[in-house]
Amino acid sequence: MPAIPENIGEFTATRANELFESHKKFLEWRKTEWATRGPEALEKRMAARAATHKTWRQMKGMDLFRHEMGAVGNKPFVIGMGVMSGVYLMIFASQGEGRKNYEYWSKYHAKTASPGHH
Repeated sequence: MPAIPENIGEFTATRANELFESHKKFLEWRKTEWATRGPEALEKRMAARAATHKTWRQMKGMDLFRHEMGAVGNKPFVIGMGVMSGVYLMIFASQGEGRKNYEYWSKYHAKTASPGHH
C-alpha cells in the first residue's frame, strides 16, 4: 500500500475563502448559462438574431447580388461578367454616330425622323 504523504496541503481559512470565491464565480457563470437555456430563451435569442442578422435567404436584389459576388466560388463568374460588360460597353460606345446611319435605329430611335421614313 502506498504511503500517504503527510503534507497534502493545509486547509486554512485563506484557502477556504479562495475556494469559496472560485465556487461563487462558477455558480454565477452557471446561472447565466441556465438563463440562456430552454424554449423561452431560444425564442428570445432567435428574435434578437432575426432583428440584427440577415442571411442570404432573406436578401433580395442588389444586396443578394453583392453578397454572392463576395463568395469565393463565384469570383471567376464575377470577373467574367466584369470583362464581358466592359467589352459590350466599349462596343456600344464605339458605335456612337454610326448608329444614326442604320435604317432601323434612325426609324425608331432618332430624335428627328429621316426623310422617307414614318
